[in-house]
Amino acid sequence: MMEKVKLNLEKAEREALDHLVKAGFFPSRGEAARAAILKYAMDIGVLNRQAIWQEMETAKRREVTPKQLAKDLESLEDES
Repeated sequence: MMEKVKLNLEKAEREALDHLVKAGFFPSRGEAARAAILKYAMDIGVLNRQAIWQEMETAKRREVTPKQLAKDLESLEDES
């Protein structure tokens, strides 16, 4: 379950997120922020890296057929 959180960021924090997105590390500021939160939690010992990987492995994933993937990619190419 995803929950929305509104953050007030200082200029340096916004610029850091924007840099991570522009450099291609993350697709969005939100993804970059989520990764930073998990990294910090692991660094200070609140979360265990192995537990996070186990949770990610058991998470539901979207089932995509090769035909649907090709269709999705084609629609993205049409947008650009």
